[in-house]
Amino acid sequence: MFYSYLVIAFRNLWKHRLFSFINVVGLASGMMVCLLALIDIKGAFDYGNFHPHSDRTYRVLTDVTSSDNQMVAFASTPMPLADVLKREYGFVEQTTQVIRDYAELTVDGKKLVDTYCAVDPAFFTVLGYKLASGQPAIAPRTAVLTPQTAEKFFGLSNPIGKVIHHQELGAITVTGVFQPLPTRSHLEFGLVVSMSTRSTENQKREQTDWKQYKAGYTYVRLKEGASVEALEKALPTITARNTKGIQWKTEKSYTFRPQSLATLSPAFEELQMSTWEPTWGKLATEMAVGLITLLLAVFNYVNLTLARSLSRAREVGIRKVSGAVRWQLMSQFMAESVILSVFALGVAYLLLRLIEPMPFVQQWLIGGVELNPTLWAVFVGFSIVTGLLAGFVPAHVLSGFRPAQVLRSQTGLKVFKGITLRKSLIVAQFTIALIAMIALLSVARQQNYMATADYGFRSEGILNIPLNTVPYQRLANELNRIPGVERVSATSELFGSHGGEYRKVRRQKTGGDSTAVFITAVDQHFIANMDLTLLAGQNSPEMTTDTAGEGSPGRFVLVNEEAVKAFRMGNPREMVGQTLWLNDSTEVQIAGVVKNFQFTTFSWAIKPLILSYQPKQFRYVNVRIADGAPEATLAKVQGVWKHLNPHQPFTGEWYRDFLYKRHSHEDDVNFMGLLTALAFSIACLGLLGMVTYTTETRVKEVGIRKVMGAEVRQIIWLLSWDFVKLLLIAGGIALPLGYLAGMAFLINFAYHVSIGFETLGGCIGLLLGLGGLTIGFRTYRAALSNPADSLRNE
Repeated sequence: MFYSYLVIAFRNLWKHRLFSFINVVGLASGMMVCLLALIDIKGAFDYGNFHPHSDRTYRVLTDVTSSDNQMVAFASTPMPLADVLKREYGFVEQTTQVIRDYAELTVDGKKLVDTYCAVDPAFFTVLGYKLASGQPAIAPRTAVLTPQTAEKFFGLSNPIGKVIHHQELGAITVTGVFQPLPTRSHLEFGLVVSMSTRSTENQKREQTDWKQYKAGYTYVRLKEGASVEALEKALPTITARNTKGIQWKTEKSYTFRPQSLATLSPAFEELQMSTWEPTWGKLATEMAVGLITLLLAVFNYVNLTLARSLSRAREVGIRKVSGAVRWQLMSQFMAESVILSVFALGVAYLLLRLIEPMPFVQQWLIGGVELNPTLWAVFVGFSIVTGLLAGFVPAHVLSGFRPAQVLRSQTGLKVFKGITLRKSLIVAQFTIALIAMIALLSVARQQNYMATADYGFRSEGILNIPLNTVPYQRLANELNRIPGVERVSATSELFGSHGGEYRKVRRQKTGGDSTAVFITAVDQHFIANMDLTLLAGQNSPEMTTDTAGEGSPGRFVLVNEEAVKAFRMGNPREMVGQTLWLNDSTEVQIAGVVKNFQFTTFSWAIKPLILSYQPKQFRYVNVRIADGAPEATLAKVQGVWKHLNPHQPFTGEWYRDFLYKRHSHEDDVNFMGLLTALAFSIACLGLLGMVTYTTETRVKEVGIRKVMGAEVRQIIWLLSWDFVKLLLIAGGIALPLGYLAGMAFLINFAYHVSIGFETLGGCIGLLLGLGGLTIGFRTYRAALSNPADSLRNE
């Protein structure tokens, strides 16, 4: 019996090849997105598999209660906790600490930024990170590099024994190289340094400060046979004993709790100071997107199968008269659905291999996950379940036809006051696709706005060159001699990005409120070079005369208008001449006030800014190149760089290109565009199948109307109008929902585009255009048919 089901199923699918093709391609498109989500879900459970004894190793979390009784969970803890657990509790086998930070490192004259972790000796055994060569970083000022960082810093040469320089940590010697790190790990870093390398007074104080619960991460491995309940009982005692007498500002108290490494990923809660483990929310969102896309394809299957219900109804009637029972008929129809779904799985895998190289897919979804037999079994099971679910509704409806009704062709399917099920499904498909398009277009327009907008400073014709170890003044002197170079300036931070150093600044040395301010080091030519406007005062005296001496920090600074408001100074003129304390020992005087400009991303409103003369912090030169022959001037600039620094490649970049790359996020938009295109393709394929079937069933009507004198355009309108109405209904539903979806994204930005006619009108126009072409293609062919052919048998 099962064999006969398969044979009949193949015959039916081959007989209706167009409908089968539409269903296979549609199901494959939706299934591909689901496969991506399943791969990422599988990868989420792989996090931490390499850690030894993960079942009895725990990360300690800190639950902080604020003064208004709000509780916030942190993945970090105070640094003294690990030592107390190891020293005072016998059920603890080992503890280790990790501090995560970013650092600008100098290697052979090159300045490179990377993520590092400061770790203690137990890190390598507790968390199980293996070395490919060398020794662990235990002694002060030693480091172990990942293979990628070793190649980035030292090329193909052996890095062991070589030195990396850090402004605060000093000269660090490389003692080892890790084995290739697992792609799926909750800790990500380019190198680790020994904990003893952090030796400044603040860093030493951090090791004993119970108030600093954001300091780092604490891991505890229990002895074999010890229960986690013992650790849970010990943590409140430690908290009570060591936090007594702490004077809090915004917090009331905190408590600790353990989190097993075996259950660390996927995370059930959003943690502050979190690491890289994915959350259940992220995975659920991915799976929801995949299921929605697959649901569109399932709609197609249901729609097209019900559309062919009249021809299949006679088959049902004959088989029932011959003695077939309902479950046998349902099995037949569902067998066809499962076969289609299995074919779709093969096509989905091919589509998956096509998009696999996309950066977004590699970085966020399937990087480091292998397709093992277990995962393939899940894929096959998923496709079979999809086929069964997709085929259930048509099988249930078709198998329920009564032979007597079939012979009278009374097989109409009506739901909800006469609206057909098929039409409802078409509206749902195009509604979902249009909402996705509006949201995507809003994202793309916002990113293009941030990439091309006027930030309030000059970006056209400005070439940014990282200084690395080249002396700024020497490079500036050489560049100023080049014809076509109008001006050269220096800065510690490229505006339009992160904003630079962020610290608390006070008006008085002691006491008084502090204000968070961005601080950027610039030279005397920066204001004119970047077309910034001074509203009051003048350029800093040190910037114009260098009275502080080259390389010495200046005593005068410039501030922006927002700083005037933040320090409640009244107006820009009143701000000039006032003093500020950058720290306990550095007092500066305000020489001038600069008109506000956007020096950070558009995610934030304009923040207070201080521009100071600190030559030692200069990291970039800004070369203003005259209009006319920028390429020729650029070639001469490259020649100067090669002369001064022959061992390093020229990495200069036009400011406009930097802003575009920083904010465009083309990889993300391309992937979201792919999902939207899939949704529209599935919807259009379903519409094509419905129009095709409708025109085929009305071919005799078309022939009669043509014989009676109807024109081609009248017949096209007659066949199309019912489907055009469905597109208009979908547009009416999707426009307000799409607007809300777009605004949910844009509200995260202080400055953003609006969702107006250019967005909504463009999307509805594309909807009608694609739908119109799909409808018009088939109806036009039907309208041109020869009436003699369609009426020959009448």
